[in-house]
Amino acid sequence: MRFFHQFKWLIERALHLGGYGCSDTEHLLFAYIEGGLTDEARRKLDKHLANCSACVRYVRSYRQTIELTQEHGLPEIEMPLELQSRLRDFIQKNPELR
Repeated sequence: MRFFHQFKWLIERALHLGGYGCSDTEHLLFAYIEGGLTDEARRKLDKHLANCSACVRYVRSYRQTIELTQEHGLPEIEMPLELQSRLRDFIQKNPELR
């Protein structure tokens, strides 16, 4: 499975002349929406989005999901410390899930 993702990434690089491709949109989406990308990364992703209607729809649906969740979701509550600890332990014991 990992080989497939690496192969896909290499093909996208070739097709986009070293710029970003659709898989980059998936990986960088959260940082892109939250404004956490470097200027260079944002420019590369914006260039890809200018020519990829599928990724534009993907980004738009992601933004809408965030907006709807904020508008209609339950208020945030602090995760209990015991649950935080158990979750941290679970993640450390299962690195393949990261």
